[in-house]
Amino acid sequence: MLPQVIGLLAFTAVPLVASLGYSFTNWDLVAPSPTFVGLDNWQHLLGDDRIPAVLWNTVRFILVGTSTLLVFSLVAALLTFTPRRFVGVYRAALFLPYVLSQIAVGVVWRWMFNSQSGPISGIWELFGGTSPDWLLDPATAMPSIAMVTTWQTIGYGMTLYVAALQGVPVSLLEAATIDGANRWQRFRNVTVPMISPTVFFLTVTSLIGAFQLFDPVVAMTSASAGPATAGGPSNSTRTIVLYMYNQMFNYNEQVSGLGYAAAIAWMLALLIFLVTAVQFLVSGRWVHYEDPTASGGRRRRRARR
Repeated sequence: MLPQVIGLLAFTAVPLVASLGYSFTNWDLVAPSPTFVGLDNWQHLLGDDRIPAVLWNTVRFILVGTSTLLVFSLVAALLTFTPRRFVGVYRAALFLPYVLSQIAVGVVWRWMFNSQSGPISGIWELFGGTSPDWLLDPATAMPSIAMVTTWQTIGYGMTLYVAALQGVPVSLLEAATIDGANRWQRFRNVTVPMISPTVFFLTVTSLIGAFQLFDPVVAMTSASAGPATAGGPSNSTRTIVLYMYNQMFNYNEQVSGLGYAAAIAWMLALLIFLVTAVQFLVSGRWVHYEDPTASGGRRRRRARR
């Protein structure tokens, strides 16, 4: 275990402690050493009116991206769950985008969303409509990025759902059928409760990933200058992580640089921890875990009878 512990301390624990220390300093990465400023970064963070805006952009992404991932990946799993001819090919095709680079995927979709020469606008106009300015309109830019991330990660969610569906006991479905339950009732009352731990896992991990959204926004909204120009149009796609990156290399403001970026990072970490903790607190109401002692207890009761 020693190599794993050393790696955990060197690459996780030490950087975490160092970043917490930097959040109380001001450093432009040019000066020989950081300058201690106390709680100035944290006070500025609480009064920064740009923080609510970038957090709202992240929430907009979650409302579209996380919800569609949970739904569409489940639909894909239900369609490919039953063994049939070429089902492995279908699963591989859906999973393939997940292994691709987010930057490469973002660049390709940026071309596809081009309202002047992209294929999506061509299909739109083929049916007599006028293609929206997908990435140039504040109303459609973030939903477009969210749908791209859903398309890329749907295969990952599908794989987890397929594994969960394979663990649903056939006897429960047969018993529900005998009791007169139709297909929708069997899905709602038997299948969904049995796969709820997987739904919970995907919800937690996808929300954590949504709060850390960075690469797709940079690839799909930045100009040639890179991340410094990403987040448009009108800052409608600037996420909290992108804002943190911008502030780290922005030395034109009185409170900026590495220290302020570290404070934003810790604020984000605390926010993610809070959201995850709330999910765990409410999970007991809808997440159902199979009791490994239930079947043994039933067998013992039958044996006594």
